[in-house]
Amino acid sequence: MIFTLIASLLLIAAEPASVTVELLSTKPEALASMPKVELKVESDGKTVTYSGVALASILNARDKATPGMAGLRELSDAVILVRGADGYQAAVSAAAVAMDTKGERYLLATSRDGQVRTGQLIIPADPKHARWVRDVVAIRLVRFKEIVKADP
Repeated sequence: MIFTLIASLLLIAAEPASVTVELLSTKPEALASMPKVELKVESDGKTVTYSGVALASILNARDKATPGMAGLRELSDAVILVRGADGYQAAVSAAAVAMDTKGERYLLATSRDGQVRTGQLIIPADPKHARWVRDVVAIRLVRFKEIVKADP
């Protein structure tokens, strides 16, 4: 939640040239071609199984994705902003997402216990599920360049 607030404030305060926003594809046909991930999460005392696509797969599917350490460095100034149909948003570090290629930390779930559902961002390590986003309608890569200029 704090990430979302900071990202929003920076977008407002930044010069237009210092922020770029790229919409990442969540089209069903794009997701269908990506490796599937199954993740078991404890919720309210029971185990729930989510299936879907690693958020890293969606990030790496971009035409401009650079592989390896160079790609991680390119993402060091970026966040991924995930928006739900109800307007709720959560932000996560793009570099952290890129390193989670197995989808163990960041998953766009398309089913829960075998029942198909609209996309939901699942972050198992979130103790209060504050960054879990239901009914995902958009995933954006937001980059910040030289927002704060150093004094000479």
